[in-house]
Amino acid sequence: MHRAELARHLQTSRATITNTITTLLEQGLVEPETLTSDTATGDGKAPLKEKLVLARRAGIIGAAIHQDDSTIVGLGEVDGRVISTRALPCSPDATGPERISTALTALRELLDELPAPHPPLHGLHVAPNTLVNRYTGEVLGGATSTRWSKVNIRDEYEEGLGTAVVLENLARHAAYAQYGALESPLPRNLLHVSLSFGVALGQVLDGRIISGAHGGAGELGHVSIDSNGPICRCSHRGCLFNYAGADNVLEESRIVTGTALSLDEAIDLALAGDDRVVSIFSRAGAAVGMALNPVCNLLDPDLILIGGRLARAGDVILDPLRDALFRSALPLFGRDLRIEPAATLTDQALVHASLRALRLDVDLAAAVLAAHDPATVDAS
Repeated sequence: MHRAELARHLQTSRATITNTITTLLEQGLVEPETLTSDTATGDGKAPLKEKLVLARRAGIIGAAIHQDDSTIVGLGEVDGRVISTRALPCSPDATGPERISTALTALRELLDELPAPHPPLHGLHVAPNTLVNRYTGEVLGGATSTRWSKVNIRDEYEEGLGTAVVLENLARHAAYAQYGALESPLPRNLLHVSLSFGVALGQVLDGRIISGAHGGAGELGHVSIDSNGPICRCSHRGCLFNYAGADNVLEESRIVTGTALSLDEAIDLALAGDDRVVSIFSRAGAAVGMALNPVCNLLDPDLILIGGRLARAGDVILDPLRDALFRSALPLFGRDLRIEPAATLTDQALVHASLRALRLDVDLAAAVLAAHDPATVDAS
């Protein structure tokens, strides 16, 4: 922001802002966004019309995003600007410790690539593809999270990098990333459904992630849609996962075609109009619509985005999903509810979402302030 914008935003005088900015400039914690010969003053200070940003000396923050078949890591400025990213392919069967070890190595390499002396790393946002207590780091998915069992995600990252860690399940991180990619007018209540090897839901309400009391909100895949249905690996019957999970859709597609299809090949057959495979994707979409009906009754969203690996099937899966949901939708939420495919986001956009989410954490903000002037923490 410019100084004048800061004064309006903070509802204080320009003189107060100017004095504060002068001090921060002298300490090297704030710097001009761009400083050219046309805008620089004779003493090298930023002119009043120059936009100001936090300087890298104030520290940096990082991200580690664990997807099904890859891990994305990145570093950014404290104000959320992305510095660098790296994508690390991995097997869907890779264990939690293997994924964390690879991510830690890559993050250390990114830190080493920064000009010396390295700025302090104030915090790390980690989005694992498993059910985890976001406050303790304990994995609590039971039989559904076997690859992440016997590992405390928070402890591993804090010990590995010596910094504060904020955890957020991958599904909710995906919802927040999608929200950040939308143009105005923004939805009041966004739901993002990820249809991949798991089925998960993330909610963003008025720009903030809804995590639940422990970080377990959004386990849509283990909502039962048939009490007499097949037993799920979570030990319950009729879970949506058994009808709309990528593993189940792929296995049924292999059976009807008699070939060892990959998931992408099955999706291509559905898009090409192969009736055998289309019917499987249609049933999966209808099952998701059935599960979302009570969710909409409870949460009243105005936009639902469908993402994940299966979303590439487009209307083959979206049309039956919409039909099943709107068939019994209450007028209050059904009249204006939009159901659309999620956007395809870049690695940088995903890291940027992590950096933005990390900045919402009050404890981290206090830690950043305390690193420079402990006396300001309470007042701030």
